[in-house]
Amino acid sequence: MWQFLFDFDGTILDTTDLILKSFAHTFETGLGESISREELLVHFGRPLAEQFRIMRPALSDAEIERLVAIYREHNEITHDELVSIVPGADAGLRRLKALGFPLGIVTSKRLNMTEQGLKGAGLFDLFDVIVHMDSTPNHKPHPEPVQHALKIMGGAPERAAYVGDSPYDMAAGRAAGVRTLGLIYNTFSEPVLREAGADVIAHDWEQVVETLLGWAKSNQ
Repeated sequence: MWQFLFDFDGTILDTTDLILKSFAHTFETGLGESISREELLVHFGRPLAEQFRIMRPALSDAEIERLVAIYREHNEITHDELVSIVPGADAGLRRLKALGFPLGIVTSKRLNMTEQGLKGAGLFDLFDVIVHMDSTPNHKPHPEPVQHALKIMGGAPERAAYVGDSPYDMAAGRAAGVRTLGLIYNTFSEPVLREAGADVIAHDWEQVVETLLGWAKSNQ
């Protein structure tokens, strides 16, 4: 049986507006400066502290911790009003689950916020495993989070796929030896995902499901 793994933000739950507004609030409140959407999007998919460190390398660890705290407070307060399910994700995931495929989440998000999002969307019970920010020492684009999910699920890379919307997802999946499916939603472009290692590009969840089922059927 194939194992299907999914990124969370931008793949299952549309959190782009939430993330952008949380970053904008953090930079304005914590640093007294503004930041562009373009600069933020480049780093989507990385752990929060790592994003701050890349964007502002001169900051100390203590300053980064302060920004992370500001971000998290704003993010948690505004979460439920700013997120929605990516169109087609609900039906697609339920179809895969009904067919008996094990499903997993591999995200750089904290566990409590991932669970809050999944429960709010009514999708929490569909997943067999959630690999989150604190699950592994290394994070995407390192392959360890994907490898860790497969180890828990008892799966093999040659019979697994990872779906995500960022180049870090594609790089992690490729390095872990699984099939990689890049979903174009509202962040990264097709060329960026292909260059990062996407085997196939999908423009909606119907294509995601059909691609996954095609892989499973061709390699039973």
